[in-house]
Amino acid sequence: MLYKNEPRVEKSRVISLNTHVPQFNPSQPQAMFSGMVTDLNVAIGNETINLAGLPATASVANFPDKGMFVSEDQGMLINELTAMRDNSQRVVDSYDAHKSLRDKCDALLLSLNPEKQKEMQNAKDVAELKGELADLKRMLQEVIGTNHKKEE
Repeated sequence: MLYKNEPRVEKSRVISLNTHVPQFNPSQPQAMFSGMVTDLNVAIGNETINLAGLPATASVANFPDKGMFVSEDQGMLINELTAMRDNSQRVVDSYDAHKSLRDKCDALLLSLNPEKQKEMQNAKDVAELKGELADLKRMLQEVIGTNHKKEE
């Protein structure tokens, strides 16, 4: 069992299984034509997990709502894990391009919205004033500290 959100792999033990015709679900009528399904109860450590509706003839099942990928074949787990890693690598590789695109979009949005330009300029001015005020406080503390030393 591959926990896709973490990722980690755990071996599980089948406690019980029930293979049957799927129940009719009006929101998914096509499921009736996909063949038999298997409901599993598996033990992982002290935890029991119910996995319902696995295709009876498949060797893998994906449960996105639980963040799990289940397979009886370690090679299939390796393939799924490799695909996850490759997808994450594509995201990492595209970071700089998307950051640049975001920055260009921000600049265009600012150029098209004078009110936003004014807000941004005001925020910049306030930040500069806060920095100058902090510098003045620091200089004042230094001057006061110097005067106290002279008086002693």
